Amino acid sequence: MKIERWVFCAFLSSEQSTQYSNHQHKLVPVPLEHVAIVSSRAKLTANDLSPLSFIRDWLLVAPAAAATPPPQKNIEMLQEAMATFYNQPTNYEKAEKLLTKTIEVWKDQPVDELAALYRIRADCYMALLQPSQAQDDYTRTIELLQSPGGDQADPSEVPTAYLGRARAIRSSGNAAAANQAAKDYQMSLRLSSPEEWDTGRENEEGGAARNPYAAWEWGTSLRNAGQYRDAASIHSLASQSFEDIGDRPRAVISQIDAGIDLATATGNDDDGVLEKAIARSVGVESRDVALLQRVVAKEGEGRMALASVLWSKPTQRPAAEKQLGEACLRLDQLEADYIARAKKEENGISTTSLKFSIDDQPGAGLSCSRFKNQKFLSETLQ
Repeated sequence: MKIERWVFCAFLSSEQSTQYSNHQHKLVPVPLEHVAIVSSRAKLTANDLSPLSFIRDWLLVAPAAAATPPPQKNIEMLQEAMATFYNQPTNYEKAEKLLTKTIEVWKDQPVDELAALYRIRADCYMALLQPSQAQDDYTRTIELLQSPGGDQADPSEVPTAYLGRARAIRSSGNAAAANQAAKDYQMSLRLSSPEEWDTGRENEEGGAARNPYAAWEWGTSLRNAGQYRDAASIHSLASQSFEDIGDRPRAVISQIDAGIDLATATGNDDDGVLEKAIARSVGVESRDVALLQRVVAKEGEGRMALASVLWSKPTQRPAAEKQLGEACLRLDQLEADYIARAKKEENGISTTSLKFSIDDQPGAGLSCSRFKNQKFLSETLQ
């Protein structure tokens, strides 16, 4: 199991140890605690945790860090902040306060370390349901990583920061910023591709293969920005990426979304993209009841969209009425099942998280009548 350096540093002993780095042909003694948080592309495994492994291995120390290591009290503050954030159960309020104090005393340290602190505090703000503050910190992270010295950070930090900012924007409900969110998703996927390909599209496909959830979110941000054809293309990419990892339920949801996007862009379903996607929802299996409910809800949404485009053609109105009837039947059955399950569960459904993922889409609790409510459509189906 790989352990990221930031998680590991939280659990280091506060006792001083010595680590050596060959910098400019000179051995420089550095406190072990500081070595654990310096920017390095090293990934620590469970077998790398002995003191001898630190002497043996190749953790590099930035010159500035070696010259001016932070005071012991600052190191201890950092360790407490990391432990508070990563230990379970997490006290996010306390972690935010400690991270803020640590950032204040860490501003003279290497840029990549400071950037990581801002990114972690941004993650903390997301957990605290404060997307605006998270967006500011993700932006500061990106700025630092693009400044001199930022290239010393782990390569995953930049795409992680772009993805975090995209999700912060998306979960804030700011439709006017949908274009920015879409650009951030695109940048994150391009930079997270495991291979560097010749074209941006190939890199996006590589990133989507690693994170199909982010690809779906990108497609939905494009939809919110009114870029329906591009949204259809990216939702199709997400569908294929989910399919490739054997996740058929989310592949079907993404494919129906692609059909909805294309129908919205063209005003028709002449190529049958949406109708074929809806047909794929039949027979989807999963042990995750909530996920199956989201498949049914997305099927209902797709049928609503298909009924709408069919209704525009007088000869297709019987087919439109059939699609509408099927949608209402499925959604009403879903709502009845939801009510029955809710009565058996004391805690009900948790809503204590920001909404940006494919798994945050409305599933149970929908009814056909809700799709006639403009407020519901504008606030929920985004």
